[in-house]
Amino acid sequence: MAAPTPGTDLSPYLSAHRVLVVPGQPAKHHVLSAMIAVTTDHPAIGDRAAFAHAIYDREEVTSTGIGSGVGVPHARLPSVHGFVLSIGLIPAGVDFNAQDHQPVYVVVMMAATDGDRKNYLKVLAAIAGRLKDSTTLPAMLAAAGNSERVIAAFLGR
Repeated sequence: MAAPTPGTDLSPYLSAHRVLVVPGQPAKHHVLSAMIAVTTDHPAIGDRAAFAHAIYDREEVTSTGIGSGVGVPHARLPSVHGFVLSIGLIPAGVDFNAQDHQPVYVVVMMAATDGDRKNYLKVLAAIAGRLKDSTTLPAMLAAAGNSERVIAAFLGR
């Protein structure tokens, strides 16, 4: 997997197979579990258990619910080769212990290599930038039945 470049294109790290809709009013743990399952299906994740552990540990320290309906759980590990993104849509929302105390409707999970901090920060910033656009979340949620359209909405296409 190529490293991200300036103006980071997130499309190489996404796949329709890693877009999921979590129905009902799930608990945060359920959403994280489902997201971990689709993320660790990617061959770049060398140690699935270590990735899951890192995600849950990070959430115990502080929530990755950044506000405005968004959660961005992420982990860097030596057993991850490259970058992998997964998207979860929770139409009814989930209590994610977000900074603004509001429900989370879109979760973008990132698995990243531990050896490339500079590009890790670029990818994380690109994710946050896409999710801060006021049209992105509504477009992603409206496309919930079509994974390719969800990705296109996330990428601003």
